[in-house]
Amino acid sequence: MGDQTDLQKPDSVQAGRPEENLLDDPLQALREKPETLHDDAHERRIAWWREARLGLFIHWGPYSLPAGVWDGKEVEASYSEHLMLRARIPVQGYEEMAEQFNPTAFDAGQWVRTAKQAGLKYIIFTAKHHDGFAMYDSKVSDYSIVRHTPFGRDPLRELEDACREEGLVLGIYYSHAMDWHDPDSQGNTWDYPGNIGAYDDVDSWIHDEDKRTRFDHYLHRKSLPQVRELLTEYGKVGLMWFDCGGKLTREQGELFLSTVHALQQDCLVNSRVWKSPLGDYANTSDNQLETRTIRQDWENIITLNDSWGYKKSDTNWKSPVSIIRQIIDVVSKNGNLVINVGPTGTGEWDPVSEQILLEVGDWLRVNGDGIYGAGASPTAKPSWGRCTLKGQTLYLHVFEPPADGHLVVPGLQSRVERIYPLAGGDDLPFEWLGSSDLIVRLTENGLSGLNADGKPSVLAVECSGSVKGSPVRLLMNGEGAANVYELGVFESEINGSTLRYDTGKKNRDNLLDWTDEREYTAWSVRTSGPCTFTAHLEYGCGDEGGGCFMLKASGQTLNAEVQSTGGPYAFRRFELGELHFPEAGEHSIELRAERIQGEYLMQPRKLLLEQVST
Repeated sequence: MGDQTDLQKPDSVQAGRPEENLLDDPLQALREKPETLHDDAHERRIAWWREARLGLFIHWGPYSLPAGVWDGKEVEASYSEHLMLRARIPVQGYEEMAEQFNPTAFDAGQWVRTAKQAGLKYIIFTAKHHDGFAMYDSKVSDYSIVRHTPFGRDPLRELEDACREEGLVLGIYYSHAMDWHDPDSQGNTWDYPGNIGAYDDVDSWIHDEDKRTRFDHYLHRKSLPQVRELLTEYGKVGLMWFDCGGKLTREQGELFLSTVHALQQDCLVNSRVWKSPLGDYANTSDNQLETRTIRQDWENIITLNDSWGYKKSDTNWKSPVSIIRQIIDVVSKNGNLVINVGPTGTGEWDPVSEQILLEVGDWLRVNGDGIYGAGASPTAKPSWGRCTLKGQTLYLHVFEPPADGHLVVPGLQSRVERIYPLAGGDDLPFEWLGSSDLIVRLTENGLSGLNADGKPSVLAVECSGSVKGSPVRLLMNGEGAANVYELGVFESEINGSTLRYDTGKKNRDNLLDWTDEREYTAWSVRTSGPCTFTAHLEYGCGDEGGGCFMLKASGQTLNAEVQSTGGPYAFRRFELGELHFPEAGEHSIELRAERIQGEYLMQPRKLLLEQVST
């Protein structure tokens, strides 16, 4: 992959604010407003993708053979496919390693059948990554698995045949901007000192005639011709997945976009062809676990561990439960999720990867109606899980069943016909709390013990007519109320141009760059009646930050001074005081700066509202 964070810039490049993502541009994407209008061609292209919801990424190449180790030492890089860059391996040395790549255990049919059993509907295969090595029979360059290795077979051709036989859609990843093997491309400055650097932005080279001319030569000599052969030699391609497009000019990105659609007008193109707003759909950052709806059509991409390519030392596996929750969360925001596997140098899947995916597939076989073809619900995010919608059926994905067995569906404004568990069983009784909040009774049917294995249970709520609702978060007391309501900052709306969301990666689900006292963030909430909460704010702040802030809601103001937590990402929770909401209604909870002392105020992560017993 080409996420700037995980290319792991050297210390000399990492000065300033951490976790910048110049290559995949997620920060711009997080700012982007969802659009609603598309032309007919886009709607035709995207239809299958909206139905599929789940895909498989396959990162596989010569880098899978050393698996993160070079010259007997593990290379410091999160992603094994960045081995050549991080170890500064000369082209000749990497070529010699690639000559030993002979994955005789590769079985395209088995790969595709396993993906299908795991409930995945499309596959994205890395035809060429940043190392410049073609994992297919390229006529443009002899530097390929067919012509440069003893293997001599075309994995992409075999995957095309297997996908067609099993009914999965084939997608192709192609690194169009970066090629560390080519003397005119970007990234390799140890063999080619005059090249554009891996971390150089467009402004650094666009006015350099030599760099600009040579890079344009690379694009027309190798990159575009390989894209053309991929789209003319491998049948119908469902999507072209480009990477590091932010290293191109917009005009260059548009050239790749138009090339794809000229050859296959129904082939989707992701936003990393350049960056948003180009492309048929938007991408999040790599391994971004906290997400926002960035466009009507968007895609989240995650690995099963940390690396995308196979790395033998990487055993930091995500659990099947966490993968299932990520699927549900993304679909509940109208997105797709693509899950990555990095096969070994012999062509096999790590058995742990396979087991995780098959366990996810078992869950999908029972509960897939709430995922495939489903999307965002018009109702509010509940405290116990997520909701998805398909047609006239609302699906309740229960992560954590309420202790009292009263499951409140907030903001539902449609008539309900019946409610039943997808796993089987009797219809569930329900009643209304006011005009727009539904209470499902779990205890009466013995369902208070949902999620015994930790995996979400799913209830189907069949409505008469179209499903309508309010998206405003509900705060309440009484039956079905949560003990603590958690409001993450990614759910808040920023007011200002400097304050921004962090990458959303692990432990990066906070706000950044709070340097302007006029800027603030706010949550919209609704109360069903009088209620009181103790407010806690979780944030990080180093010695370089500080100041005073206030939390404002329902005519009340809670003031506090920022405390140092030991660093901007050393998050701690602080009690602010009590907030009382005297009656039912909608409210705005605003987090504002009062005074900023230092480089920034703080990096808030979440607001927690704890019930006060009455």
